[in-house]
Amino acid sequence: MTTSTPHPPGTSNQPEEPRTPAASDEAGPQKAPGPAEAPRPSAGSGTPAPPEEARTPGGVYRRPVSPTERLYLAAGQPRGAMALRIVVEGDGLPDPDRLRAAVARAAQTCPGSRLVRSGPLWTAGGPPPHVLHAPPARGRFDVSDPHTARLLTDRSGPADQPGCEVLVVPGAGGARTTLVFSASHALMDGHGALTWVREVFRALRGEAARPAADPSTDLGVLRRLAADQGGRPRRRPAPLPGRRSPLGPAAAAGSPSQTLWLRRTLPGRHPALTARLAQAVADTARLDTRAMVPVDLRRHLPHLAAATGNLTLPLFLDLRPGQDWAAAHTRLLTALAEGGELAAGFEAGLVRRLPGPALAALLRAAQSAAVRTDRHLASAVVSHLGRLDTGELSGGGFTAATAYALPVHAPLVPLSFAVAETADTTEITLGVRAADPSLPRRAPAFLDAVLDRLLAGGADTRTGAPAAPAVPSAQAAPAGATVVDLFRAQAARTPAAVALDGPAGPVTYAELDRRSDAVAAELVRRGTARQDLVGLVVDRTPEGVAALWGILKAGAAYVPLDPAHPGPRVRGVLASCGARLTLTRRHLVPGLAGFVPGELLAVEDVPTPAQPADPPAAAGTAPAPGDLAYVMHTSGSTGRPKGVLVEHRGLAAFVRWMTGLCRVGEGTRFGFASSYAFDISCFPLFLPLLAGGTAVLAPEAPSPAVLRALVAEHRADTLALTPSHLALLDGDGGGRLRTLLLGGEELTPAAVRSAYAAFGTGCRLINGYGPTEATVACLAHVVDDTETGPSLPLGTPGPDLRVDLVAEDGTPIGSGPQDAGRVGEIVVHGVQVARGYHRPDQAPAEPAGAGTPFATGPDGVRSYRTGDLGRRLPGGGIAFAGRADGQVKVAGHRIEPAEITAALEAHPGVARAAVTTRRRPGARGPVLCAYAVPARGTTATAPAAADPAAPAESGPAPSAGAPSADELRAHLAGILPRHLIPAHILTVAALPATVSGKTDFDALPDPFAGTAAPPTAEPPEPPEPAGTDPGGSPAALHARVARHWATVLGVDASVLTADSDFQALGGDSLALVEMLSAVSADLLTPDQARRLTEDLAVLVRDLTLGRVCDRLTAVREGTTA
Repeated sequence: MTTSTPHPPGTSNQPEEPRTPAASDEAGPQKAPGPAEAPRPSAGSGTPAPPEEARTPGGVYRRPVSPTERLYLAAGQPRGAMALRIVVEGDGLPDPDRLRAAVARAAQTCPGSRLVRSGPLWTAGGPPPHVLHAPPARGRFDVSDPHTARLLTDRSGPADQPGCEVLVVPGAGGARTTLVFSASHALMDGHGALTWVREVFRALRGEAARPAADPSTDLGVLRRLAADQGGRPRRRPAPLPGRRSPLGPAAAAGSPSQTLWLRRTLPGRHPALTARLAQAVADTARLDTRAMVPVDLRRHLPHLAAATGNLTLPLFLDLRPGQDWAAAHTRLLTALAEGGELAAGFEAGLVRRLPGPALAALLRAAQSAAVRTDRHLASAVVSHLGRLDTGELSGGGFTAATAYALPVHAPLVPLSFAVAETADTTEITLGVRAADPSLPRRAPAFLDAVLDRLLAGGADTRTGAPAAPAVPSAQAAPAGATVVDLFRAQAARTPAAVALDGPAGPVTYAELDRRSDAVAAELVRRGTARQDLVGLVVDRTPEGVAALWGILKAGAAYVPLDPAHPGPRVRGVLASCGARLTLTRRHLVPGLAGFVPGELLAVEDVPTPAQPADPPAAAGTAPAPGDLAYVMHTSGSTGRPKGVLVEHRGLAAFVRWMTGLCRVGEGTRFGFASSYAFDISCFPLFLPLLAGGTAVLAPEAPSPAVLRALVAEHRADTLALTPSHLALLDGDGGGRLRTLLLGGEELTPAAVRSAYAAFGTGCRLINGYGPTEATVACLAHVVDDTETGPSLPLGTPGPDLRVDLVAEDGTPIGSGPQDAGRVGEIVVHGVQVARGYHRPDQAPAEPAGAGTPFATGPDGVRSYRTGDLGRRLPGGGIAFAGRADGQVKVAGHRIEPAEITAALEAHPGVARAAVTTRRRPGARGPVLCAYAVPARGTTATAPAAADPAAPAESGPAPSAGAPSADELRAHLAGILPRHLIPAHILTVAALPATVSGKTDFDALPDPFAGTAAPPTAEPPEPPEPAGTDPGGSPAALHARVARHWATVLGVDASVLTADSDFQALGGDSLALVEMLSAVSADLLTPDQARRLTEDLAVLVRDLTLGRVCDRLTAVREGTTA
């Protein structure tokens, strides 16, 4: 609980403490009182006090060594200096010379970073802090790794020679660079250390210095504040060492004391976190506990912002297990409002009476007794460093991605927590030091249990939504593990747990492992080799999921296609990939047999042994991290779909990142309602199955009823959807969700409101952004429901990624305050970047000068230019700012209009074509609109004025053989997926051009010109007589269906005819689902509604009002349409 900037008494810049000043930003304990048996000074002891503030004559910075700092010096003697450590991780490596120069300049403006002791005074007479360079890290900077702990603690110097230093740890192979700023706690507190760190980066950026040379000390501030009130400082009674360790008694010491730090990253910000974390410690330990909360004295005197010394004093919170955290939060706020930290501890008299060596010996004895008896002065330190702006921690070629503090290992307190917030995450670190060999096993389990309770308590008190497990920021899986390795390990750990659930019933991990092993064995038997491409055309059933995992276990990569894709597209994709075998379901074989170029195998025809193979790995060849995992096809500007080559290392990195962000664990039930051919499917297919959770399958086509059933009937608590799918739910999601990830389209505050209305305000909303070429997602933002603006931030990158904004001249756009508002192309770097596109040499040539969006740097790190534009936000975040090329997003699909253009121009009756998007007034999203110029020898007439009830292509019929809109739509439907079929196809005599010779889309006719927005509300319909069957007569049925069409499409129902075409009127696939859902709810029973969707593939090929009415009549009467 702290603030990183001072503010006057009675105010706060922390939403966590809305009515009182914020507490300290100290990264470790500010007070560690001596043992209870030590002599206590009386209030009137008469001991002369040394001056508590020293002036700086002749410009030399001096100040007293405060009693607190003397205690820290003594506490550091047995085990090296007590050091505060601020860790900043980011991209880029600062130039060594520039960094040394910046540290040297900061040493002048922050003299507290170069103090030497001269008797009772600190004097700024030392050299600038050292800058040290460690060898490149082989992986992520992991503070829990013993090697990392030794690297940091071995840097600590003698306790009587405290100082500061900077350690640079470069990243290797795309890993981030880590800068560790260490400052002796005898010199600085957390705010002081941050002031010094910020000054170093200010020098790196070439900005003006902000001197911080105030010589104030904590005791001097107490006396000054007390004098202002006409009194003397209060004294705090010495606490008794009666608190047990939340970790339990230490095991018998069989080895030297070891330092252990653990780090966890929580998405978003968490109100009242200090109190909630302290209460979660008590609840987890099931003990009465005492939390020491350091509080920053700078909040009382604004000029103290320029002081770097120890200006923090503690508050103590006594807690009992099972209490409401809100009670602890209220006590903390009350204490802050009353200035409860403004009291001098007994150590001020203690350090005057004992010389340094004697004080150190006393502390050693007290510490030994505390460990032996498991009785401590406090249970834990809970310290909040405040909100850190990564823009302030960037410069000199280094761009910060996150920052956190490593807690000081306090004497006489067994645990120390440090908290820091960035724009999108909350970093929590735990520090403990003991001679206990079981510590590396017990401490991580304890920390994860604490965070589980913290998150559960927050959700329960707000909404009753299910709680989620906290996930370590670095998963325990080996860095080189693939998703196959992780799945096998999970199946071995929890064989009886439910891996898949849904209408077909539960499937355990052991059963899914056995079925997928059988598929892998059959593929290998049929000649499938490592990195072969295998087609996958399946549904969302246990058989389909087993087929996917079987391909991966065989060492091959899957090429997903939707069963609804046109046969020619299936044939073109599989032939281009060279897939010799395709897995499908038996009921899909008849429709695929004429289009699959190689062998077609139904999953049901794979023999499954009664017992799993021994050993299981014999079923196939285990893939390596650099092998292909899948090839996902996106719309291509060449007219052909582009196959994106995604590797196992990128998929595993995505899973590690998103598992924590989405709070996926053993209790998670992740709904699966998307197509395998849409990479959002990777969320339910991989995240839950590698964390012990359950993938909940929805075999039927996505609809409001299907999505609600996932939540209400099948108890899904986590979903990944597009905002367009969310809009269909109309505020009713079927129940509460724990996590909802929204991606594929720009997220707006209106969509956020819809999500909370559908799934409860306790649902964690995540805005996910990323092209297929960056393995599903590369930026993510946990939504704060207080955010405003037309769209929400895209967020921050995953730990194995770097995301830059690049200006038109190719230079990166910085993240500092001066860069806010600048727009550039979003460029992704790191292991999640795909290998490239499949067989680009066999695709038509790219446009001149377009080049390739993929590149590999000298360090071997891949990058991808997304073509998306981003706007730099204050604080360093990114907001979506449109496309740099012609790509469009319609209903969550990324579409290259050039692919549709190429397909149209392949028709012999079309000479030229153009495709863009148009929006009907009042509609919720754009639709595709195509313009075709007839081939030579045919003519076309201009379309008539748009009639909202008639197809936009209507008007005088094209003459002399020009193809009609229906003919062109049928042509496209035979070669393109449904989402690429334009809602409108207009025939024009020529394509207008701009002065530069490019197609002038603004000059093309708008099919919605003159169409008014629909009324905000329909006039009430007269009630029907009791017992009347709605839609009982053909005319009544037509009228009711037409009314639903009018509501969805925004047209006048009175002019709709039996020949009115839903797609020609602007209806896309999501509008179709909305219309059918409304019609079903109005006119059909649940069983009849299910039968209506069974023949959906046939219905959509002739989607006129009359055809829909005929189908409804047949379903209602139990006959065939």
